[in-house]
Amino acid sequence: DLNRRSNLFKSATEVYEQAINCPVGSEVGKIWMEYAHFLEERGRPRTAQKLYLRALVGGVDGDGPSVKDVADQNLLWNEFLRMMQSLRKNPDLTLEDLKSAVENERGAQVDISNTATISTQPEGAANAADSSADNAAEQRPAKRSRWDKKTPEQIETLSAGSIDTAASVLFATSKNMPPEVETLWHARDGGSMPSKPEPALFSASPPKLGDPSGKDLVGIETALRLLEIMTSKTHDGKSLGSVLLELCHACWMMTALKEEEAVKAKEALEKKIANDTEALESNLAARASVAGGAMAAVQHANEQERNQFAMQCAVQREQLLAFSAWEFRKLLYMQQIILSSAKLPCFDGPSVDSSSITAQAKVCSILHSAFYLRARVGEDNHVKMLTKQLESLQKIASAAIKAKPMQQLYPSQLQMQLQQQQLPYQQPPPNFPLPPPMPPQMFQQPQQSQQMTGHYGQ
Repeated sequence: DLNRRSNLFKSATEVYEQAINCPVGSEVGKIWMEYAHFLEERGRPRTAQKLYLRALVGGVDGDGPSVKDVADQNLLWNEFLRMMQSLRKNPDLTLEDLKSAVENERGAQVDISNTATISTQPEGAANAADSSADNAAEQRPAKRSRWDKKTPEQIETLSAGSIDTAASVLFATSKNMPPEVETLWHARDGGSMPSKPEPALFSASPPKLGDPSGKDLVGIETALRLLEIMTSKTHDGKSLGSVLLELCHACWMMTALKEEEAVKAKEALEKKIANDTEALESNLAARASVAGGAMAAVQHANEQERNQFAMQCAVQREQLLAFSAWEFRKLLYMQQIILSSAKLPCFDGPSVDSSSITAQAKVCSILHSAFYLRARVGEDNHVKMLTKQLESLQKIASAAIKAKPMQQLYPSQLQMQLQQQQLPYQQPPPNFPLPPPMPPQMFQQPQQSQQMTGHYGQ
């Protein structure tokens, strides 16, 4: 069907022939029907007629009909009748008349000029007529050779159903952290308590960037890729950068909601601990008021109960911190999956490496500043600014490529130069002036010192 839409008629014919000659495909009535429609569109009614008869009645060899399913046979008979009514221009022709004409001489061709009789034209002559009709159609002045035609651009069409399906798959993938990623986090923790991933991909407020391109943070190459993505457009002129920034804004909202959830959980725990502490102190005071002579023992018991309660509170706080840390790790995993699907630089699936998370946070800080600025100044003004930044950065990148050091452009020549510099020194050494002779008194001191050393050595 793709070859048919691309006007590759010869290739389409070969594909259809292979399908109807396949032991499995030859039993599918829809294939025969589409092939017959294709032949009708090409102006080859006699070949289409032979095709219907081969599928419904059988070939000249008497091997029986190719299509044996009753529903498919009824479909093909109806299509065969429609074609004959159109060719004969006789809408009163019935299916019984067509079947009776085929039954009269089984295996021959139905005459398109008289549907009540069977054509006895030889098959070779019919094929020659079809070939001449094809040649006449292909030699029209308006037609060009298919080799001169450019391959049509393949445009991916999206529908609401496909988007929902892709979103569901992405959500199911990012919802649960796989065991191997959890194992990596446990290995990173060691014996310590789990902590939140640092740094977070998105901060609460947009960062202050001296350079909107972000080349100071992520380098020229990554900044160029980000600018190209944020300024790119679809085939119909829509901004892809806006879609990406909306996605990043959604990830920022996810972080904000998770932070708010963690704060509320901590406040709820502290409120519960305060209420429990108040109730405990009230009970301990009531117990001490009736202690009488056993006041010392009651106070000791109350102090032990306070210490036990304090330990329970500390355990609850640690459990909450650990739970919150894992929740933020799951959030990081989800954001990494989402942004990796958007093919952002520095994002290549989930990672627990500190250097990778730091690089990803730098990329997200640039995008955070971008979607905040776009919402503030408007899409057109923001795109114009980014386009100028992109042009300026491209000039810097091209200049940097031209000014690359020699060891990057010509490593072999540089190696030869280094080898030449390491050769032995061939020139005679320079004649430095000799120092003046030393006075004789300086030669007598070492002898005295040697004598003294020998005396203490005895």
